[in-house]
Amino acid sequence: MRRVEIPVTLEFGDRTMEASAAVPDCPMRTADLLPVLLGFTEAIAAVAVESAVSEGRRVSCKAGCGACCRQLVPVSEAEAIYLAELVEEMPPETRDAVRARFSEALRALGEVLVGQLRDTASLKTMESRREVGAEYFARGVACPFLEDESCSIHRHRPAACREYLVTSPAENCRRPGPDTIEMVRLPLKPSVILYCFGNGIGNETTRWVPLVLALEWAEAQRGRLQPTYDAPQMFRNFIAQAQKMAERSNAG
Repeated sequence: MRRVEIPVTLEFGDRTMEASAAVPDCPMRTADLLPVLLGFTEAIAAVAVESAVSEGRRVSCKAGCGACCRQLVPVSEAEAIYLAELVEEMPPETRDAVRARFSEALRALGEVLVGQLRDTASLKTMESRREVGAEYFARGVACPFLEDESCSIHRHRPAACREYLVTSPAENCRRPGPDTIEMVRLPLKPSVILYCFGNGIGNETTRWVPLVLALEWAEAQRGRLQPTYDAPQMFRNFIAQAQKMAERSNAG
């Protein structure tokens, strides 16, 4: 398949990120372009980590430390489809085990809380998300992809997970709060772009799915035609949204 090399230059305050991405030159679903977009998210996170290191801070996150993997994780609709298809492609035994963990997680969260999670329209305010997020974390329910306190799909993990980086002691993640957690500040969050990127442009209303409901949500979409867009242009649209976000960050 022919690919188009697209250069990217973004300025974050006194830092400049220069990179490029090889994008398939064909129509694609947003979910199909995610490996490229998630790679871009990784590059943004690397810039932020480099800045933190220059300030004498070190990222605490590592394999075996899965405390943060018990939080409410929002994923874009494209990521929900991507994750569901990832599970579908797993070997049968692994696939069945992951699906069972999804079912067990929903059971452990309880009918009332799961009902709130399904109604994402009621979680539009920061206050409502914090309240439900706190209740979610209090249940101690692990992400269905967590195995031995490590992410079993680390290479495919959602943008929100890639953006969650702390420099405070790892043990503090068991009681997260403004007084216990010091985050790596990202100059922009690609996850926020993805929540509005269902049309391949990035100007849609914010829509997301709790990761724990990703398989359920994707199953409900089965049979519905997923639109495709010119992949190089879709990537350029994503970068354009990132540039706008970076400019707002620089201005602030």
